[in-house]
Amino acid sequence: MIVDGNRLTADEGKSLTNGETYSKLVYLGKHDSINNWHEINDEDIPDESTIKAKAEAYDILVGGAT
Repeated sequence: MIVDGNRLTADEGKSLTNGETYSKLVYLGKHDSINNWHEINDEDIPDESTIKAKAEAYDILVGGAT
């Protein structure tokens, strides 16, 4: 990961994530921190169906699903 001021750039073949968002380039906001972001391999980014399934499972666990 390359850090240039408040800009983070993922290395080749990698993406940055904070656990919810995935990107090659991140500009840190006023209340964000580099410690909230880490690199993962591009092939490890979950596809949308995996993300949706996790969200639905969470809704079931917390009683939000109908």
